[in-house]
Amino acid sequence: MNHEDILQTGVLVLEYGEPATLDDIVPYLTAHYHGHPPSPEDIAYMRERCQRVWSGTSGDSAARRLAAALDDELRQRYGSRFQVVLGARHWHPTVADALAHLVQTGIQYVLVLPLSPVASQMSLRSYQETLEHAQTEVAQPVRLHLIPDWPDLPGYRSALTINATLALERLPDCDRSRTALLAIAHSVAESARKPETEYQWRLRQTMQRLVSTLGCGAGYLAYYGAGGPGQWLGPDVLSALDEIARAGLRHVLAVPINTVYDNVEVCYELDVRMAERAAALGLGYVRAAIPNAVPALIADLATLVAQTAAVFQN
Repeated sequence: MNHEDILQTGVLVLEYGEPATLDDIVPYLTAHYHGHPPSPEDIAYMRERCQRVWSGTSGDSAARRLAAALDDELRQRYGSRFQVVLGARHWHPTVADALAHLVQTGIQYVLVLPLSPVASQMSLRSYQETLEHAQTEVAQPVRLHLIPDWPDLPGYRSALTINATLALERLPDCDRSRTALLAIAHSVAESARKPETEYQWRLRQTMQRLVSTLGCGAGYLAYYGAGGPGQWLGPDVLSALDEIARAGLRHVLAVPINTVYDNVEVCYELDVRMAERAAALGLGYVRAAIPNAVPALIADLATLVAQTAAVFQN
């Protein structure tokens, strides 16, 4: 099927979701806990993080800007064949609301694009559950196709390399042989029955490619965001910094390798927890910027969407 033959298609950009103002924190956490009210400790925890990252009382949605940029790119290339909406798993607009909006406009084909380049088995299960629930709330059937992940997208890989290079140049008199590249990604729960071997392998490949390209002395992979019962992938980012200091390395370049838009959780890890621990350890510390709506990434996501739609509708 040629691109000219593509039927009108919805593109549901899938994000996790986060509060936009301090007043959103309680309803956001309530939604996150499936209707259960959050504890005062949880509210204070989230409030402190939002205030530190925002430096104020509200934030700007980088995920929304990315979705808008993708919509603009698709319209420039393909006219009205694609309509992009943003749906959040734990906030507004919900995935169900976003899907309902597309259905109301008469769209019968919907591509779902998660904003995580590398998928874990845990995240894929969560995506499927969210989409199945959303489908029960729309007025008429719709054909959904989930793009599971896109770890080899050139625009994503080039954005990581460029941003890491720019960050490394901010280290004064940097001896790259004594600089550790610390790649970070969100932790996920795993067990012997549900291992996350593929997720870890793909992340480690990305880390090793960056180390080789930049000429850093060592590469480390660590995780943030572990929570809940059971075993989660580690080490934690702070434990990794401790290990780097014990190894005698002098500088750290932190690179978020599975996040493409600024959000409170990852920015707090990079700019507060990790920066403070590195300073306490006497390590020079810089972190790479997150790609967000960088043109090369948006262009390649648009190509991915169009190519997938052509196959999906064939």
